[in-house]
Formats: sequence, structure tokens, C-alpha cells
Amino acid sequence: MSEPQTTAPADRRVVLNSEGQYSIWWTDRELPAGWRAEGTAGSRERCLVRIQELWADLRPVSLRRRAEAEGEGAAQAEGAADRLGAGAASVPGLVGRQARRNPEAVAVEGDGFVLSYGGLDAASNRWARYLRSRGVGRGVLVGVLLGRGAELHAVSLGVWKAGAGCVPLDPDFPAARLRLLLADAGARVLVTEAAYGPDAFEGQLLCVDDPEVCGELAGHPGEPLAGAPDPDDVACVAHVPAAAGRPHAVTVTHRGLAHHVAWAERELARTGSGGTAVFGSAASELTATGLWAPLWSGQRVLLAPQALDPTRLGEWLAAAGPFGFLKLTPGHLDLLIRQLGDEAVAALAGTFVVAGGEPGPAADQLAELLGPRRLFTSYSTAETSYGTFLHPAPPGAEAQIRVLDDTCRRVPAGVVGELYVAGPGVARGYDGRAALTADRFLPDPYGPEGTRMFRTGELARRTAAGEVELLGRTDRQVWVREHRADPAETEEVLHDHPYVAEAVVIAVRAAPGDVRLAAYVVPRTGARGLDAAALAAHCRQRLPAHLVPASLALLDEVPRAADGRLDVAALPSPGWYDPCGPKDAHGRLPFEGRAFAELVAACRVPGASVAVMEGGDLVAVEAAGTDGEGRAVTPRTAFPVGGLSRHVATLGALRLVDEGVMALDAEVARDGDTSATLADLLGHTGVDAGSDRLPALLEDATGEPFRLLMRRLVLGPLGLDDSWFGEQPGAYGRAGTTGAPAARVGHDAAGHRLGAARTAAGPGELWTTAADLAKVALEIRRSALGAPLALLGRETAARMLTPSPDSLYGLGTMVDVLGSDTEFGHEAAPDGYYAATALRVRTGRGLVVLANGRAGERLRKEIGARLRDVRQTMERRWPLSDGKWRGPEDAQGAG
Repeated sequence: MSEPQTTAPADRRVVLNSEGQYSIWWTDRELPAGWRAEGTAGSRERCLVRIQELWADLRPVSLRRRAEAEGEGAAQAEGAADRLGAGAASVPGLVGRQARRNPEAVAVEGDGFVLSYGGLDAASNRWARYLRSRGVGRGVLVGVLLGRGAELHAVSLGVWKAGAGCVPLDPDFPAARLRLLLADAGARVLVTEAAYGPDAFEGQLLCVDDPEVCGELAGHPGEPLAGAPDPDDVACVAHVPAAAGRPHAVTVTHRGLAHHVAWAERELARTGSGGTAVFGSAASELTATGLWAPLWSGQRVLLAPQALDPTRLGEWLAAAGPFGFLKLTPGHLDLLIRQLGDEAVAALAGTFVVAGGEPGPAADQLAELLGPRRLFTSYSTAETSYGTFLHPAPPGAEAQIRVLDDTCRRVPAGVVGELYVAGPGVARGYDGRAALTADRFLPDPYGPEGTRMFRTGELARRTAAGEVELLGRTDRQVWVREHRADPAETEEVLHDHPYVAEAVVIAVRAAPGDVRLAAYVVPRTGARGLDAAALAAHCRQRLPAHLVPASLALLDEVPRAADGRLDVAALPSPGWYDPCGPKDAHGRLPFEGRAFAELVAACRVPGASVAVMEGGDLVAVEAAGTDGEGRAVTPRTAFPVGGLSRHVATLGALRLVDEGVMALDAEVARDGDTSATLADLLGHTGVDAGSDRLPALLEDATGEPFRLLMRRLVLGPLGLDDSWFGEQPGAYGRAGTTGAPAARVGHDAAGHRLGAARTAAGPGELWTTAADLAKVALEIRRSALGAPLALLGRETAARMLTPSPDSLYGLGTMVDVLGSDTEFGHEAAPDGYYAATALRVRTGRGLVVLANGRAGERLRKEIGARLRDVRQTMERRWPLSDGKWRGPEDAQGAG
């Protein structure tokens, strides 16, 4: 690949425009119109350090003045729409206008709901008034952590109408990631669903499914508030990857968002009347176009179900289309063509936009079939307010898209340079990072005076026909599953593991449109038991799924060339694994989504949650049905597990044994002439090991209340925030540290309700989720394998998993030796419920089933049978228990 033209490095100087926005420019070049020198000159690094000192507030000077005049806490500004410029308006203002024009037209439709323009406008007005009553106004950022449901648009519009800005968040991100993003953005309010909300959020937490919130919301009128958002105020704060450290927060203004949406509506929404479908993350940079452009022109937005199976995406789109336009990634396009075929995909929409990676052969194939100007490629990033077209270039594209050399001079057609994007869509910058903003947002020498352009990091060249071709990047950023990613962030998390000496992560194109991360790790000397599954779990606790390596290999050393650089060619080929669980021949889990809901109903179980483990990792969690009180069961719904509680409490008791506080062979109980040791009590031998004895015993040994003791010893260290001992769920079925929902009503084997809501059976009863129980099982396995930093010592775990000579009981668990493998777990059936957990030590395969019906045992048997059928044909696709990932080339010996 050609390289950009370069010249000798030139000294820089600090410059600023009339809005007080700083940047750097070359000392030997004339300043662009509207920019002046600040007085500092020298190296690039010196100038950026100076800017970081000078530029504390990235807001334009004119906005600061308006904010001071109108008051920082003002929710909206009268006449603000006029400042957006001729022909422009804010997104909430345009939705309100459409509501007045055609209130009955469908605005947003999704799984089980339809919102008209009038209904959406009224709902967003109520949210605006409600948020205002909670102190939300200008200068406040509100986290929006919602799935693709009925509240997504109403809440976002309500935040804007209240004068605040949105921080879109993905419900699939781990809690640690959500906490980081909220803290980095400075969000003071979080609007979410009970199933999604992260723990330890220090601001106001508002759940859209909280009856209290719903009641207050209903008390507000649906009439609009006066005024409109200021065009230069924050609309969205989007997080983008950083080469090191936490992600960068990009500030997108109402002006930038309105410009993008108006442009997209002009180019796309008028190609048909079917609106569009959104099936990606609401927090993705690629999704903003689909969420808002159709509403600008009075069309509909169709939201895919949050749990839509990707293997059924084509079927779902075909049934719901045709659409005016569809925006999708190269991977989505390749998937749809495989599912539906070229002609059926072409019939889905009037126009297609491909963004988020190299388009590839599938896009070329479809473009040829569609004909001129029906398939576009787009550069869609938050720094450009979600982007512009690259190919074919729309009219006037040269005013916004530039290909420049490393001193910002135009390069001739056919010569490689760097892509710059200019125009009204250029974002404010990186919040709190003045130097980085100045380095990436440069004075625009070809645009209106005082304006800036964004340096994208994309290598590009312009063809003789004026089209722009992307040729790679100047850094390591890639697109992985609709998200921008930097492998350095994954490397940093791997390096945080105490037993990792060195980690290298690279991006590999597994197939056209399918980029994955492959990690290579060198363990520290003496790091016994470190395996790929433990490293993947470590990453999954802190990183979203697209940053978790799809391949992990342990190396003795990282191969390097003579000059010390990484020798990528010498790295072993990645052994890809599927992070979503065992699949059938059609790429589907044997139970998921609607199929799981149907299975739950067929087994006469009102509600259930299951977790699947493979290769020592949690790979799938499914939930369906209701909790018996009208609420849907989610993966975070907690169930009482009766006798299985002792399985978890035993882990706490054995930690005390490892700490020397208790001894397994010491006498702890006596009944007449019969005495019992702690091992007898945990192993169901000797004196009756009733469930009430262990809590009192542990309290006596430590002086701590059992509930708090279990939080310290087990629940806290394993991150089981949706689990608790002994506490009675409240009136809305919530308890625990996060207010997790609880299934308080049990049912008999026919699915009939059993009396009133369940009360706590005692301090020793555990309420927990399928995912949390899976974490417990996986930690016991890690302990048995001697993994570093495991909760139990290896010898203690071995004794736990050794059955007594006359029973199948180990310590606090059933144990079954199956040839070369050992399976452990427990089963319980508290009145009206069912709970079971099982995991094999060598293969790391297991299953957890929780149900609020006695017929949960039927469900477990059915799921187990389906998993066994699929596994028989999938043996060679999974990593072995030694932590080495097997690819197709060595599957023959994988056993």
C-alpha cells in the first residue's frame, strides 16, 4: 500500500479562533482565515502542553456568553432554533412539528408496541417535565441505558427538551464498563430499566419500569415546554476508543446532530416511505442515523427486539420491510446475503448504507445488482456527528471531505493522503482532553473562516472520478461488530491481570466483514493454572463483548523482529471460538429468544432463567416468562434456591477454613453421643446437617451477621451483585445491593400459583440468578484447577469435590466421577420453585436452571437433551480445558 506524501517536520504554533477554540498550525504556513496566533511556538508536543494549560472549557465563547445570560441551569432557550441556521432545526423540534402535522402516523414501532408521532411527542414532553422536576436542566448529562424498547426515543427526546444532554449506553456492556463511562462523562442522572442498572451509581437512578417513577411520570401533562435546545449545547456524549486508558468522550452538539439527520433525511429517507429498521446497539456510532433520520421526514423507525437472534435477522427484515433505507455493517450485509440471497436483500430497501469497516465483496456484489446511487459507503463517527457519504459522493461532498498530506495540503487524485472531514457536523471535541482535541480538530484552510476540520486517521485517496477510497489507518483502530475498537485497550486490561507478564492483541480479518481480536499472553513466572478461560473471564468483567478477544493463546514469549518490533507473521494462527455458546447446523443455540420462551411455556413453567457454560466460561444466559406478579423475567431476576443455598454458603465456610478461622475436622455439633465435624455438616453425614445450622455456626466463629459475612466472603469477591442471603424482597420484588428484581411467587407442576408472595425462609436462604450461580460453579472449578487468585486453595477445593465413600456428597455439593471427568452441583425444589446447577471440571461444561415453577425439572431435562445433541456435532470447535484454543486444522486430535 502506498504511503502518504511527507515533508520534513515543521515547527508548530498555538492558534485560536474567535470562539476560543484552540489548535496547532505550522509556523511556515499562512494562518487560515479566522485564526490568530496565541504566542506559543515550538514542537508539536510543547504546543499541545500549552493548550492543555490554557483551554479548560471546550465550549465556544458565544455559548458560554449565552449560558451566562440565560443561566447555566436554564432548561431551554427561547429563539434557540433560529441560531441553528437557515433551513435547520433541532431533532426534538422537528419531531414536535411532525406530531402537529400528522399526529396519528406511526413514529416508532417495536416488539409489542407502536408509538404515533402524537404519542411520542406527548411521552417525551412528560419525560422532560419529570426530569425538570428532578433538577435536570442545562449543563446536566443523563445516562440513557435502555434496550430497543418503547421508552428509548421518548426518554432521549425528553432529556433534550429538558435542556440536558444524553449519554447513550449499551445494556450488554458489563457493569464495570458502564460505571466507567458514566463517571467519565460526568453523568448525574441515569435512566434505565431495573434489569440493566449498574450498581454503585452515585447519581439519581430512574428506572422506567419502577411503579413509583411511572406514577410520577403519569402525573405530568404531555404539553410541550417552551423554547428549544441551544444549537451549541450538548446533544450526545459518545465514547470512542483510545490508544491507551479509558475511552474518549466526544461531545456532539444539537447543531451537529441536526446537520447529520437533515443530510441523511435528504439523501436517504426520501428514497422510499418505509422508514428504516434499527437492529444495532443504541449506543453505537452507526445507529444514530437510523434512530432519528426517518422521524425528520415523518416516517417510522422499526426497532428490532433486544433479544433478536442474528441468524434470524434476514427473516425479520424481510417480514417487516421494505424500508426506505437500511444502514448496516459489512458483516451484517454478508450475513443477510447468506440468509436471503442477493435479490431478496436488494428488495429490502430503496437505499443501503454500508459503514463500520471495509465494504468487501458482498457490497460490490449488491451495488452491481442495485444500480447507480442505491448503495453508499459512509464514514460514521461521533467526531463528525455520525458521518457523511464517501462513495458515491453526494453533491457538494468536496466541501466536507478532504484528502490532505501531513501538512494539510491537498494531494492529487490517486495519491495517498489522510482523510479529513469538515463542515457543520464537526463535533466540539474530546471532553476534558484539550490537547487531544487541538491535535485532531485542526483549522480548516479550505472552509469558512474560523472553522475546523477533523483529522480521521484514515489513509485515503481520491479517484479520477472524485470518489474517496479508504486504504487503512495510521493507527490500530478497527471496527469490530459495529463498534470502533483499539486493541491497545484490550492489551491494557490483560496487563492488569496480576499473572500476565506480557500481552499482545491484534486485529484479524476472519472473513470479509468479520474482524476479530486475537490475544497472545505470556504468563508471569510461577503463574500456575493461568488459562485462556480465566483470561477471557477477566476481560469480560471489564470490557464490552467486541473488545473481548475471540482467540486467546498462551505463549512462552512474544516473537519479535531484530529491531524489537512485533513479528506478527510468527504468531500462531488464531483458534477462533464462538463466544455465544454451542450452535446447531443453522448457527442457532438449541434454545434462545422465542424458542426458549416457547420451551418454557411447553414445560408449564411460568418463568425461568438458564445459564450455559462451555470451556470453563459463561457463554449464554436466557430468560423468559413472568415472575407471577406481572413482570417479565430477565437474566437479572433472582429466584429463591432453597437447599442449593448451602452449596454457595459452603464456599464461604471453606474460605474460613483456608484462612485458619475454622477447621474441617474440628467438632462443631453434638447430638447425644454423636458428634459431628464441620466436614460432616457440609457433607451431609453424622448429625443432621439442617440448613439452619451453618449460618449460626459461621456467625459464632466470626462474630459477623451471616448475610454480611457471605457478602464479604463470596458474593462480593465474585461480583454476585444480584444475589443475597436472607433478605426479604420488597413490595416491588426487589432486593440485594442493586435492587435486582425477584420472582416472589411460586407455582406447582401445572403452572398454578401457590398462595402469596414468598417470604424469606431464614437467614441461610439464597436468592440468586442463573448467571450468578454459574459464576459460583466456575470459581469452584478454577479453584480445583489451581488457578491463580482463585477463591479457594487447590487442596481445599479438591476435598470439596471428593465424594464420601458411601454417598455422592462432597462438601456442600453432589459429586459424580464420570470416567476422566468429575461433575459437581446441586438440585433443590423449594415450594413452588426449582433450582439446579451442574458443571464438569475437565471440560468446563455446565448448566444452571432456575424456575418459579416445580416443573422446572422438566425444563432442565429438555435443555440438557438439546445441548447434548448439539455438542455431539460440535466437539471440535471448543477450547480444551488446558486453555489451548483448537482451530479446524488440529481438531482431529482434540478428542
